Amino acid sequence: MSQGDFRKLWCIGILTGSIRWLEVLAIGIYSFEITGSAFVVALMLFCRTLPGVVLGALTGTLASRYRRKHVLLLGMSVAAVNASILFLLAALDQLNLVVIGAGALVAGIVWTLEHPVRRTLLGDVAGTALLRQAMSLDQFTVNGTRLLGPLIGGATYAALGLTGIYLISLSGFTVAAVLVYLTVANPAVVTTVGESFAVNVIQGIRYIRKNRVLRGVLLFTIIANFFGFSYVTMVPVIGRELLALNPAGIGLLQAMEGAGAVLAAIVLATTTRSMRFARSFTLGGLTFLLLLVPFAVSSFFWLSAVALFIAGIGIGCFGAMQSTTLLHESDPAQRMRVMGVLVMCIGSAPAGVLATGAIADWLGASSALLLMAVAGLVSATLCIYRYPELLR
Repeated sequence: MSQGDFRKLWCIGILTGSIRWLEVLAIGIYSFEITGSAFVVALMLFCRTLPGVVLGALTGTLASRYRRKHVLLLGMSVAAVNASILFLLAALDQLNLVVIGAGALVAGIVWTLEHPVRRTLLGDVAGTALLRQAMSLDQFTVNGTRLLGPLIGGATYAALGLTGIYLISLSGFTVAAVLVYLTVANPAVVTTVGESFAVNVIQGIRYIRKNRVLRGVLLFTIIANFFGFSYVTMVPVIGRELLALNPAGIGLLQAMEGAGAVLAAIVLATTTRSMRFARSFTLGGLTFLLLLVPFAVSSFFWLSAVALFIAGIGIGCFGAMQSTTLLHESDPAQRMRVMGVLVMCIGSAPAGVLATGAIADWLGASSALLLMAVAGLVSATLCIYRYPELLR
């Protein structure tokens, strides 16, 4: 394993993940302060997550046709330019929800490179023997950003507003682009010369259809993202309306989920005992969905915080074993295509985000979140019944 390249790719994950979560939190708070509408808050996250469902599989195929280092460098450069434009508009007091939504859409397009490009490249650098440890360590980073990003985002928004948020984004993406440029690893393309783009996408989907574990993991991913991860849009709303928190307090509440995920990632990264990747992934997802129920109905800060902390432990297992299972079950030549489809499955979140926002405007944020969590648990149970390999 090239330790220098691994560290660079790992640091890129820290930077981009932290920026992602501080922007999600700050934009959610800003949107609710301006409009008072839970649906508008959800719409902002919808803009950021929509590219996943539209471009996920295509990004994976793109990564198989071009040098991944070059693709990642282009993505970080585009993200830096996007952040610089938003920073200047914020500094000139020219921001509005349309511009913020457009910026979130661009950021979402760049994020589609996370799994098929950065994480796959990280797995290649680590090698098969250290794959689980590498993915668990990287998931520790991803989960750490879910802790760090909201804390920084809440405090920065309270002090400097969106101007400070986008300044941090600009700085982070610039550093990330430099780290990509300095990375030595640059694996060759794996697509057969002459194959069309459409053929590559179809081949990736056909490959997944032949493996029940891959199909089960991806279906469970769709369920968790549609019914569960839309909860993020409700944290600013519940924090303001039900718990009467300021932006820093909302950031602390959101960070509790990240703290639980970090704890899970530490255990997974340091343990040496053999484990069932798919089982850990599935049980983690079930824990996450289950703990959203008490969070949805709680009117006490610490009860809500503890619920999110335990849910975060579930997310930590779910996230780390998701990539590990898919990479472990896939032929190396197919990994980028499989991870691209993963991004597309994660992209089911936008529909869930809009559904949660619409229900919240109708029944309230707590009722919307409770309804989605219960529906998610029922759907997850049916998925496990259809694919018992997930628990074997």
